[in-house]
Amino acid sequence: MDDLTNDEIILSGLGEIDGRRGRNASHSRVRNAVKSEIGASRFRRHFLDRVHKLPRSLQQDLVRGKAQISDAPYYATAELKGTRSELIKLSTSEKLGVTNIDNGKLNKDRYLTLSGIRLLFDKDSMDGRFIDQFPADLLNGEWELELNGQKVFEKQPVRKFFDGFYGYNTVKPFGLYILNNPKIIHPQTPIEFNINLPNEVQGYLKIFLEGTSVYSF
Repeated sequence: MDDLTNDEIILSGLGEIDGRRGRNASHSRVRNAVKSEIGASRFRRHFLDRVHKLPRSLQQDLVRGKAQISDAPYYATAELKGTRSELIKLSTSEKLGVTNIDNGKLNKDRYLTLSGIRLLFDKDSMDGRFIDQFPADLLNGEWELELNGQKVFEKQPVRKFFDGFYGYNTVKPFGLYILNNPKIIHPQTPIEFNINLPNEVQGYLKIFLEGTSVYSF
């Protein structure tokens, strides 16, 4: 992802932080900023809408070019076991190809605006291609997401990941669910993602937490 443009800095309200932009920006300048954002990706707009919720020091670093923003898919892989499976959990260390979320937490300096969750299934292997269709008992399951021990999504239907393949939103990426209420996840916040099923399913799941990451350097 590219660095924030001057227009985006104004639009997000960051310009007020360094005293040089924001309140004194002309109305035409702001209108142009809004126009420039019409074509921006949804995930980038999610980030801009919530950038004011970041720590003030990090906002200042963004304005001064001392912080980086980037596309940030975090992922985890797990075998389905019984009727409840934990895909992201605090007891799983980072391992290439399995998960890049170390012990269920982001790195100490990383903030994530979570805009979407992508869920993929492979019926045979943890190292599989993850392009298999979901069996019925998985489609009829539910998922939940906990941040710092608090459920922020509960009893969400797994089928929502595949709405696009049943006559609605057919251009969305395979297995992607875009959040109506994106969340900011702070560094070292415990993250847990669980699947509950009506009946046992054999296979493996890979989950991606998609959005925008920001950190100082």
